[in-house]
Amino acid sequence: MPKSTDTRVLVVEDDPMVMKLNVEYLARIEHMQLVARCSDLTTARVVLDREPVDLVLLDVYLGARNGLELVRELQGQAVVPEIILITAASERDTIREARRLGVTDYLIKPFEFLRFRDAVLSARRQRDVLDQPGNDINQQLLDTLFRAPRSDMRRPSGLPKGLTLPSLVQVIDAILSVSEEHFSTEDIAGLTGMSRVSVRKYLKYLATREVLEETFAYGQIGRPSFTYMCLDNERLEQLRRSE
Repeated sequence: MPKSTDTRVLVVEDDPMVMKLNVEYLARIEHMQLVARCSDLTTARVVLDREPVDLVLLDVYLGARNGLELVRELQGQAVVPEIILITAASERDTIREARRLGVTDYLIKPFEFLRFRDAVLSARRQRDVLDQPGNDINQQLLDTLFRAPRSDMRRPSGLPKGLTLPSLVQVIDAILSVSEEHFSTEDIAGLTGMSRVSVRKYLKYLATREVLEETFAYGQIGRPSFTYMCLDNERLEQLRRSE
């Protein structure tokens, strides 16, 4: 399948902190272009009239207005953008209405980056699949459209070969017990009793899952020294409990 162009995204959110988080998360995903950020439905309508938009990240509670109003209006257009609701609205009637209107995904605040990324990439994939004129409609294509991906972080079976759940939990426990903001492979090895090489594999795995931030520098003898910082203690604790 040929490489698709950037996905043009409109963010509609009236909470400045959540808006900032949406924009920061979006910037961490490749091939996403922020078209505009709006805090109300009136401004969002103006942007949608003037600019091509592939994906709308939409809040439900927008002052005295309801974001589902915009979803209903968009249903009448020839080309409807993908819509992901990102909201604190958890009422059953709101969720039922969102499903009836065919929103692409529904994220409850507060949300995690991995879940945000899954939703955005799934919306992008669905749009790309339908936009490719040569695609034959078959079950595999339909599964791509209607089955949401699951992040490896949430799947025990997603562990790379050679890593085990008990050892991963042991490493996570050690990380959570460290009082300093930054820690090294040697620090965790000393706390767990595991070898430095083994610990390094687990820390690298957590870094690839964006739970840890990894940096390195070359020491006096030329061997790289790795240090880490936990990006999300709560997510790390949730991962430990899930395993």
